[in-house]
Amino acid sequence: MIRATRTEIALSNIAHNISVIRAGLKPETKFLAVVKANAYGHSLEEVARYACDHGADYLGVAIAEEGVRLRTAGIEAPILILGASMDTHIGCILEHDLTPTVFSIDTLRQLQAAAAAAGKQCRFHFKVDTGMNRIGFVSTEAFEAALQYLAECPNLIFEGMFTHFAVSELPDKSFTRQQAARFDDFVAIAARYGYRPILHAANSGGALELPEYQYDMVRGGIAMYGYHPAGHAVGSADLRPVLSWKTNIVNIKEIAEGETVSYGRTFTASRRTLVATLPVGYGDGYKRCLSNRANVLIHGKRAPQIGTVCMDQIMCDVTDIPGAAIGDEVILLGCQGNETITADEMARWADTISYEILLSISERVPRVFLD
Repeated sequence: MIRATRTEIALSNIAHNISVIRAGLKPETKFLAVVKANAYGHSLEEVARYACDHGADYLGVAIAEEGVRLRTAGIEAPILILGASMDTHIGCILEHDLTPTVFSIDTLRQLQAAAAAAGKQCRFHFKVDTGMNRIGFVSTEAFEAALQYLAECPNLIFEGMFTHFAVSELPDKSFTRQQAARFDDFVAIAARYGYRPILHAANSGGALELPEYQYDMVRGGIAMYGYHPAGHAVGSADLRPVLSWKTNIVNIKEIAEGETVSYGRTFTASRRTLVATLPVGYGDGYKRCLSNRANVLIHGKRAPQIGTVCMDQIMCDVTDIPGAAIGDEVILLGCQGNETITADEMARWADTISYEILLSISERVPRVFLD
C-alpha cells in the first residue's frame, strides 16, 4: 500500500545527469557518486546500485554506518567515507572493506594496529584542508610527518588524496583557484615521497564549471540529483531533477470572507474561498516555514498554500482552479502541465538551499522508483 503522499524517483535521470557531468571530463577521469544522507533523500541503496550500473566508479558516504548499509545490500564498489571516522568505527571499516578519510597520524596508528591485528590491509584517502576549515591537513609539516610514519604501516594503502572546494559554483573562481594551488602543494609533497594516489577535488560545481581541476576523479553530489549547486545557474547544464513529490486532495470546503485557516489563524480569507486539504505536513518534511509562502500544482496551475503548515496536513486555495476535486493529484515538487516547482524555488520560499529541501523529505514518505 502506497500513501497518497509519495515521492517518485526517476532513476534514468541519474544516468542522464552523470553523462552531463562526464561530458566535460577526460574519458579516463573517474566518477564518485555521493550517496550520503540517504542519497540526498532519494534512497541510499537503490541510487547507489543504479549509479554503479551507470558510470560511477566509486561511492561516497559521510559515515561508516552508511557504508555498512551498502555492503549489507550487496554493493561491492569502493566506498569512501568522506567524513571523519572515530576509533570505534575502525572495526566495521575493516570488516566491510570501507575506505576511511585520514587527516592525522593518530588515525594512521589506530588503522595500522587494527589492520595488523585482523590480518587485513586497509585502503585510505588523505584529506587536505585548503580553505573549508572543516577537516583535513592544514600544515604541510604535519602532512609530511604522516607520510614518514606511513612507511611504518605495512597494512595501510595510500589510495587517494583529496580536498573540497568551498565556492566552486560561484562566478568568482579566484578562491577555488587558490584552493587548487594549495592542494597542488600537498600533491607535490606526496610525490616527493614516491606516492601517486588518486587525486580528487572537484565537487559538482567544480566538475561542471572548472574541468581543469578534475584531477583523477570528480565527486558528483547535488548535480547527480538534477540540481546545480548554485540555484541561479540551473540553466547552465542540462540537469534533470530525479525526485518528484506528489500527493492528492483529500478534502475541499468553502469558507466565507473573513474566516481564518489553520493554527494561529495566519491566513484570513479576503473573499469566498475554496480550501483544499492535502495529507502532507512538516512531519513529512514539508517545512513549517513554508506557511503562506509556497505554491503547489493542481490541474497544471499554481495554487497558493494558505495557513500554517501542520504536522500532517496543509491547506491550499483552489478558488481559481476550476474543477478541482477530491482525489486530484497535486505536485509539491515537480512538473504538471507547463508549470514546474523545483527544489531551488522551494528553497527560496524557505530561505535555504535545494540540498536541504531534498534531504528534509522524511522516511515516512514512500519512495516509488520509476525505472
